[in-house]
Amino acid sequence: MEQLSVGAWLLACAAGAGVAVDAVSWPQAMWSRPIVAGTIGGALFGSPVDGFLSGACLELLLSRHSCSGAARRPETGPAALTAGAACGLAADGAGAAAGLPTAAALPAAVAAGWAIAWVGTYSVSLYRAATARFLAAPDGAGWGPAKLARRHRLAIALDGVRGGLVVGALLVPSALFVRLFSAAGPDALGPAWAPAIAAISLAGVGGSVTRGLGTRRESWHLLLAGGLLGLLLLRVLA
Repeated sequence: MEQLSVGAWLLACAAGAGVAVDAVSWPQAMWSRPIVAGTIGGALFGSPVDGFLSGACLELLLSRHSCSGAARRPETGPAALTAGAACGLAADGAGAAAGLPTAAALPAAVAAGWAIAWVGTYSVSLYRAATARFLAAPDGAGWGPAKLARRHRLAIALDGVRGGLVVGALLVPSALFVRLFSAAGPDALGPAWAPAIAAISLAGVGGSVTRGLGTRRESWHLLLAGGLLGLLLLRVLA
């Protein structure tokens, strides 16, 4: 991809490492949340609004997965960052050159982010199994605090490397997929193509999140407040 330089790719990998570590290790500042990570990914390639929209959709889709215990759930941070970055790349690529609205890339970016989130989940499982073997040395019971702290920092660093590899390996395929989808928009629909795609995408994620909320009526006002805040942020970013 002509606008994806090696430096930009490395920066995206570093950002992927940061959001991966934030999810469970340090500093847990919530930048691994899809709506934040997606915005970061889009901003890396000059399109924070596209990244924000893809991250917001993934936030709704992935919010129904419980974060409790050892339940296997999608890894949101690197996935949303990759989806947002792919949206940003597509916005500056063939789709924009052809005059197509960037909203046409949204469903493809969300689909790619969903798939990457599950890839990230299995990479986390492999990483944790390897970490358990790494820390279960025969003399582990005799380790002092300093050695345990060093091993803990190394485990965090390895988690960051894992997140960076997920983004690095899947960024280009995701961006090509999103660009291909954007360039395939039917010209006959004209200006209606973007709002139609956006409406279908929002209906899908809305259905997912309302299914997750179920009958917990005390949570609905929070959903409404979050939607209003999202519209306000979209207006500010635009």
